[in-house]
Amino acid sequence: MIITYVVAKIIHIITIIFFIGTVFCRTFIIPILKTKYDKRIYINIDDLTGKRARKIIKINNIFLILSGLYLFSFHLKTVNLLLDIKVSIGLTLALTFYIVPIIMQKTKHIPWFKQFFHYIFFSLMMIVLILSQIMFIL
Repeated sequence: MIITYVVAKIIHIITIIFFIGTVFCRTFIIPILKTKYDKRIYINIDDLTGKRARKIIKINNIFLILSGLYLFSFHLKTVNLLLDIKVSIGLTLALTFYIVPIIMQKTKHIPWFKQFFHYIFFSLMMIVLILSQIMFIL
């Protein structure tokens, strides 16, 4: 049981690193390329990196969600509001990832939305990360 818990914890941490890293790159790194390359080249880079990232994170988030729910199952009898908030936001983010292409397609006529969405998404990830570190000490 303890080995399963530790393995789940390791999987959870690794998948969180990949998920946050991908959103960080899409939020803060890729947009810089827009100022360095002409529009057509930038769109090609954005499409290629986006498609590759989506393939990886689609699988990653399955493991993230399953490991997170498994770890959460150890605390079902615990009353911890910060844990509940963390799990709710984290699960929402992990699941929202799967519908982001639909959201982006429906809002592509709003020029500022894509970047704004990524900033909000990343900010919520940071909230989940902070909650994960303080939820058992407060």
